[in-house]
Amino acid sequence: SVLQQAGRNPSQKTLNKYWTSQTTTLNFDDFCAILKQEKPATKSELLEAFGKMDRENTGYILHDELYEILTTRGEKMTRDEVSTIIKQADFNCTGQLDYNKFCELYLATREQCCKTARERLDLDSRLRQQQFGSQAETSSEGITLPVSKPSPRTSRKTE
Repeated sequence: SVLQQAGRNPSQKTLNKYWTSQTTTLNFDDFCAILKQEKPATKSELLEAFGKMDRENTGYILHDELYEILTTRGEKMTRDEVSTIIKQADFNCTGQLDYNKFCELYLATREQCCKTARERLDLDSRLRQQQFGSQAETSSEGITLPVSKPSPRTSRKTE
């Protein structure tokens, strides 16, 4: 949930990479390191993925086709989850998803979630007073993030 609030959409495989059976907690520095490694999808990447489903290059995907793909491939979604997506993104009411508009909606929603999270952090005086990491650097999203230090509470593999 926290990674999604930060604009990421991690798969279960990605989550398992950071949260192993030996992991009990992650500190803020660990979280920031994960954010740096797991970049959010760009509009061009999203359009490319949808374009692979749009064999006729129309700019649309049939709702039925989207159901089929999202409920049977990769990390399978439930029909209810797909229905929720379609209800929010059914711009033309024709049974087709305009995936260019959908990508714009997705990116705007992701940015709003990040903005809200940053505002909440700014308002929380307790968090403002804490110092995480030894140095700060600015992320591409314009917020200050600490330089990552490994957490002593997480398992780290050594070579």
